[in-house]
Amino acid sequence: MPPRVLVSEKGEFTDSEGHEIQLRGVNLDPSVKFPATPNCRSHDPLTPSFYDEAGSVCFINHPLKLEEVEHHICKLKSLGYNTIRYPFTWEALEHEGPGIYDYDFMDYTIEVLKKINKLKGIYIYLDPHQDVWSRFTGGSGAPLWTFYCAGFQPRHFSDTEATILQNSYINPSTGKEREPYPKMLWPTNYFRLAAQTMFTLFFGGKKFAPKCVINGQNIQDYLQDRFIDAVMTFYERIQQRAPELFIDRCILGLETMNEPNIGYFTDLDMSEVPKDRKLKRGTTPTAFQTFQLGEGLPAIVDTYDISVFGPRKTGTTLIDPKGKSAWLLAAERDNVDKRYNWQRGSEWEPGTCVWRLHGVWKRKGLRKPELLIADYFACDPATGAKVDLRYFINTLFLEHYEKFRTKYRDHDKDSYLFLQPPTLQEPPRLKGTSLIDEKTIYACHFYDGMSLMFKSWNKIYNVDTLGIMREKYSNPIFSVVLGENMIRKSFRKQLAQMKEEGKELLGGHVPVFFTEIGMPFDMDSKKAYQSGDFSSQVGALDALGYALEGGNLSYSLWCYCSQNSHEWGDCWNNEDFSIWSKDNVSSVPAARAIQQSGSDSESDVISSFSTIPHGHVSGLADSEEKHLCDYDGIRALDAILRPYPVKICGNFVNAEFELSRQEYRLTINAEPRPDNASGATLIFLPKFHFPMGQTIIKTTSGTFLYDPNQQLLKWSHDSGQQSISLRGEIESSKKPEDPEGCSVM
Repeated sequence: MPPRVLVSEKGEFTDSEGHEIQLRGVNLDPSVKFPATPNCRSHDPLTPSFYDEAGSVCFINHPLKLEEVEHHICKLKSLGYNTIRYPFTWEALEHEGPGIYDYDFMDYTIEVLKKINKLKGIYIYLDPHQDVWSRFTGGSGAPLWTFYCAGFQPRHFSDTEATILQNSYINPSTGKEREPYPKMLWPTNYFRLAAQTMFTLFFGGKKFAPKCVINGQNIQDYLQDRFIDAVMTFYERIQQRAPELFIDRCILGLETMNEPNIGYFTDLDMSEVPKDRKLKRGTTPTAFQTFQLGEGLPAIVDTYDISVFGPRKTGTTLIDPKGKSAWLLAAERDNVDKRYNWQRGSEWEPGTCVWRLHGVWKRKGLRKPELLIADYFACDPATGAKVDLRYFINTLFLEHYEKFRTKYRDHDKDSYLFLQPPTLQEPPRLKGTSLIDEKTIYACHFYDGMSLMFKSWNKIYNVDTLGIMREKYSNPIFSVVLGENMIRKSFRKQLAQMKEEGKELLGGHVPVFFTEIGMPFDMDSKKAYQSGDFSSQVGALDALGYALEGGNLSYSLWCYCSQNSHEWGDCWNNEDFSIWSKDNVSSVPAARAIQQSGSDSESDVISSFSTIPHGHVSGLADSEEKHLCDYDGIRALDAILRPYPVKICGNFVNAEFELSRQEYRLTINAEPRPDNASGATLIFLPKFHFPMGQTIIKTTSGTFLYDPNQQLLKWSHDSGQQSISLRGEIESSKKPEDPEGCSVM
């Protein structure tokens, strides 16, 4: 049973004895974004069944088949990981219709969680995942019926560019792309009609779409209640059918909606594309143009591409839906309402854009449409307050968070709630309020903008992504960071700033957890897949590791995908973030367990630590139990596999793993012990980097015990500030058996 995870007054994770601990692992895994039956990946051709079968899909076996769980979890444990962020989607729970739950999927998931629990040593927290609202708008998350609920006709989303799907780029006869799907095009769907309207209704329907009433509720409350009820039904079923997951401390808690989006809010003038919009790629309609296109009207829209200093306009293009509407006509809506037992308010006219319904714009026949209220979403109609990003986070988003939190605490008062605001934005100002308790965790996401958009690792220059998001620079040129060393420091500074923002706005006692962070593997047009040279990926991931370990930050890498391939990446919008790929698995069975220097024999332990006490760490595991280090298929292993403090007897000060020198340095403030007894800090020390008999250890004080099976170093040290340095190499003047190979400073 893993130790209970608690939080110190300083907002650091600790065990029950107050020792600081670090949680690290992965998101397992992106395959939950699409059904298993039929296997609707984003690179499968767009056919009528894409919509026809939406209610009868099945997500069982995503993320893993039950018989595969142990195989993949053992790989993660080989990396020293102790935590899994476990995504699931609203669609997987409630795809058939509102209130109709897929209990078979829930029970399958419970069996997966139970298998993970039996393997011991892994914490899990659950993630209600979404991207761009739904896979029907190029992402993942919500079921198809939510669009019908809003009055949409999803079959015409592609015609109206209410969304752009990778599926539409695929030739049904060949299964190959008609033309290359542009890198990172899918996030632009956040600024197209379908997803932008859904988020606006979800967070602000009562204020901005009061005519959208369904079954006596405004659509905001209707959608929020269905989402929250589905998540809590799932959570409650886990509690009832697998209480041991909580008794054994396997489940840490639940996260709020993944990457909530602001919809049309903060769009000050809907006749223009906001100048501060960071992402513009491909066709880039204004909000008003999305309305027109949605009702089948043609529009000439700007096109953009991405440059180092931001979006660059490349021209204009005509989009002509030829009269096809993204909104349900009267007969279509009647059929939908009958199917889902919906009764709409009398003011909600069919076949009409909900924003035209609310007087934002108008049209008369084929005459040119007219925008009536360009700043409709920029002002709170009840209070007159300016609707900017801070307003959204501290009012509209916060209202949903409070509702979600209340329902969660009704079910579970003891587990953690991971609060996630919009990506790369400040959290709500909740310090000292009743909405923050000792079981709240601030969930952050971080991706480096340049590496993400260009899918490359540029050692020469980069930009301050967070600084740009915070509008820190009057000119983009000032955001440039030169040289790989300064880029690494910039990453560390950005993560430190996010941690500090959390402390300032939520309270110093609230821990910070990077629930998503990662780097793409398909860098440089996938050159590594042909050459075997993953140096770009290693450099990028090492820079992230440097930034995280310097702040003692817990994290879950995005991601580990059990279906990853070189051709289609993570099987979702050409993303390729998985640290493991089936195409990197060795074809030679004997090679699947990485052969490391040295062995686990007692003689090697003695030769490594012959001048100080040696042996196995007592009380951590059965010393007879053997743990096979299975790294087969893990990519960029040098950077992924990192030493870290599993438990600190005291407080963290600093840590750094210098990959090029195979050197790890840790500094702590060790707490005083009764009768001047030594304290003990545990360090995950992978033999891949630090082979026994070939590792030099220097420290300010202490003795060591090493468990080669678990790859754990137990450092018993004095109180006060203490440092340890470990270097996995042999000095030319020394032999492996030389006792000077391990010394005390």
